[in-house]
Amino acid sequence: MSLRSRHIRLHGTRCSRILTLCLLIAISASGSAQNSRKEVIGYYPSWKWRSRDNLVTPARLPYDKLTIINYAFFVPLPDGRISGKDTVGDRLYLNPGTGQTLVDYAHNRGVKVLLSLGGWTDSDNFPSIAANPGLRAVLARSCNAAIVQYGFDGIDIDWEYPGYSDHKGTAADKENFTLLLLSLRDSLDALGRSRGENFLLTAALPAGGEHARNIDVEKISQILDQLNLMTYDYYGPWDSLANHNCPLYPSEGADTTRSVDASYRLYHDTFGVPASRINLGLPFYGKAYAKCVALNSPHAGADTAHFPASGPFYYDIVSVPKSFTRYWDDRAKAPYLVSAARQLLVSYDDEESIRAKAQYVAQNDVHGVIIWEITGDYLPDGKTPLLDALTQALAAAQRTTR
Repeated sequence: MSLRSRHIRLHGTRCSRILTLCLLIAISASGSAQNSRKEVIGYYPSWKWRSRDNLVTPARLPYDKLTIINYAFFVPLPDGRISGKDTVGDRLYLNPGTGQTLVDYAHNRGVKVLLSLGGWTDSDNFPSIAANPGLRAVLARSCNAAIVQYGFDGIDIDWEYPGYSDHKGTAADKENFTLLLLSLRDSLDALGRSRGENFLLTAALPAGGEHARNIDVEKISQILDQLNLMTYDYYGPWDSLANHNCPLYPSEGADTTRSVDASYRLYHDTFGVPASRINLGLPFYGKAYAKCVALNSPHAGADTAHFPASGPFYYDIVSVPKSFTRYWDDRAKAPYLVSAARQLLVSYDDEESIRAKAQYVAQNDVHGVIIWEITGDYLPDGKTPLLDALTQALAAAQRTTR
């Protein structure tokens, strides 16, 4: 396909989707409260059956607080086919015909379920698949087959990241990512026409930096239904100085490009993506720094003495001893915990910071949020403090704007 014909194709796709959107708005101008809700997308990992004695099964998910669940992950294989990352979890959660699958529970409560492909540890095959028209077609057919088999409502691509050499990325990924998404878009639309349904295509995208520059955001925004920005992991044990995992705004003296607001401005103001197509990321986990008691100070890497080596989820953090002192960074709108006795600093999100981000979403008319991951604040008694803070703040903000 020539550059000119591809430009025409993308332009036509965008126009068609704009016309469709206008029609839908006209039909449902009065809209119900359900339809006016902000998007709340929770990623649900297939391997969670191994965690906390399988505490958060599909039957226990808080569906009434979600609009979409992204089932993570299926893995793209070298030949373009896809396979479940945790086949045991897939059998537990997806086995069709039982009436008790994740998809069954979600659909019975009006929640969509998308299949998410890739993830941080399984993105290495994306570059070669995206570079080959035949393999792109295989991937698209495999995605359609999974939708038919399991009842998914669409596909979410989590390629981390186009052009990232550590995951076999090349300079050609920038164009090939667009071609991959276009192939998936065409395939999903064809399947939708044959079944009288509308299947979604979304992508988890980098918060900024070099990773964002390796993506043709203007073109892919015309193909995707929603752009899910991974606005977290701004700082971590890989940095020389400790700082917030997910600051809404930069803290004093911090890099001004590393914040939720900076990422939103990059995609919305610089790349021109409408706010109505953007979902901002919320982490239900944090970062723990060893031998550290202050922000913007050196540390000894990730703490593994008090928290899991992979890092603490919210449910880990709220179980810490009372000897931790909570601090609030009003510039960043983010909390952190310090234990002088343990020489330990924990960056995380709590109800206050989640409410601040929810208000930001409402004030900027952002489409919604994504959560990594939805079991992160699920407590043993079934309470979900962060999710409750999010949904209540979004609902309150929307009531004031009506």
